[in-house]
Amino acid sequence: MEIFYNRMRPNYDEIVSYGPKWWTEYREMDANYRFAGWTLDLMAYWLERIVNNQFPAYADEETLRMLERLMGIEYDGPVTLEERRRIVSAYYSGTGHMSRSVIKMLVKAYTGQECDVYWDGLILIIDFENRENIALSLGILQKILHRRMPAHIAFQLRCRCTVHLQLGTSKRAWPVVYPMCGTRPKTSTGLRIAEADVEITTKAKAYELTAPRAGASGEAGQYPKTSTGLGIAEPGIEIEPSAEVFGLEFPVSGISGEAGEYPETSVGLALGNGGLMPEVSTQSWAVVYPVCGEDL
Repeated sequence: MEIFYNRMRPNYDEIVSYGPKWWTEYREMDANYRFAGWTLDLMAYWLERIVNNQFPAYADEETLRMLERLMGIEYDGPVTLEERRRIVSAYYSGTGHMSRSVIKMLVKAYTGQECDVYWDGLILIIDFENRENIALSLGILQKILHRRMPAHIAFQLRCRCTVHLQLGTSKRAWPVVYPMCGTRPKTSTGLRIAEADVEITTKAKAYELTAPRAGASGEAGQYPKTSTGLGIAEPGIEIEPSAEVFGLEFPVSGISGEAGEYPETSVGLALGNGGLMPEVSTQSWAVVYPVCGEDL
């Protein structure tokens, strides 16, 4: 809090402005100017500080420590200098009879907010709203009010805090590279068939059958298929593959006609321009790829 405004600019510049400007070119004269300006800066600081220390809201740390000892103020944990000023101001303000206006003044001195004081049955309700969401201690505020509140009055503090929430959505994409359909076998982004063939298997189930031993409860032979072990009821369905061979006979070259009438029938050599020419044969293998999408 500025009162006298003696520190708007350095006092060295203020003193230099009172005399010839060229005096600062001499070191002895410039040293005198600087010492006098530093002295005036200290005087201006302490003049402002003395006035500010009369008000707990602007007092320095040393003055606050002295006021806390005088009022018996204790803290449960570390507090900032600004919060200490608010607490001392709340202890310092208000004298005499405790009234509704005094309670509102004490609450505002600490919280900086207006409050509402009303009765709820036999309990005095002190309700305020922390609009700026500053750090407050309800325990310290209770100590401030207990110091002035009559012992026969029960009171309760209520604080409302307003919280603003902002919700937003976001999306994130992951690149997925699919090879072009048909460039690689068994590459598909759709459905697939688990197996290319259908396999039929047989199953057999065993049933335990308990039959009386032959001759135990009647004449021998009355209980056919009498056994004390396990028996297989049915072996299940068995699929037996069958194959049928068809024979194809080609006559030997030269027996039933001229060479060349029956393709792929030869003894291996052929005459070419009066000499022997070996027969050249080729064999190829077919590679079958499943249709794209059948198998992944």
